[in-house]
Amino acid sequence: MANGIVICGDSGSGKSSSIAPDEELDIIGLDPKETFIINIKGKPLPFKGWKKLYIPITKDNLDKGNYLVSTDTDTIIKTLKYVSSKRPEIKNIVIDDSQYKMADEFMSKASETGFDKYNILAKNMYDIINTGINLPEHINFIILTHSEEENGKTKLKTIGKLLDDKVILAGLFTVVLYTDIKITTKGVEYSFITNMCINNRGIVVTAKSPRGMFKELYIPNDLGYVIKKVNDYYNGE
Repeated sequence: MANGIVICGDSGSGKSSSIAPDEELDIIGLDPKETFIINIKGKPLPFKGWKKLYIPITKDNLDKGNYLVSTDTDTIIKTLKYVSSKRPEIKNIVIDDSQYKMADEFMSKASETGFDKYNILAKNMYDIINTGINLPEHINFIILTHSEEENGKTKLKTIGKLLDDKVILAGLFTVVLYTDIKITTKGVEYSFITNMCINNRGIVVTAKSPRGMFKELYIPNDLGYVIKKVNDYYNGE
């Protein structure tokens, strides 16, 4: 199975920016030559020069493109399977703004009555996640998604109750990190929370990672650092 990783947090809290290397901030980030991004909404990525680093995949550059904008379930699943099997140089597949997959489907059916629309959007999201986590073990399958609070706890943002009551998306992943922002004398500090804790508002942050994978509760918002720690841990280093 692939290394499944979730980065969860509010908009603007450092999820997408964790993709980009930054020498000044000592951020490892992800190597574009080894990374494929599926951008659900097509929102510009929040780092300089991203259009030169991530080239849209087309039928004419299947062996070179590393970027796809799509909300279509079949297209996303076919892309996950193709990239993981036909593009050996790709080690990281990122789905950015994954929660909008459900939101777009919901809004397109907003005028429809009944619960079938909830079942369909839940199944489509589950099928994408299930495909991703079952990719070959050389793949780091990463989803970036928004969080929400419910009953005093954080959770992955969903629509309807089916994914929460019957599946629990976070339960499909071993590593679920939440974003955190602190204002310091040096400016804004962006971090990932690695394990369950209670934040300064008394909310239980439901982050998780295997015991000993991360020594610190707060780590830099750096996907390169996260993947290094994950791979070192699983390889016994």
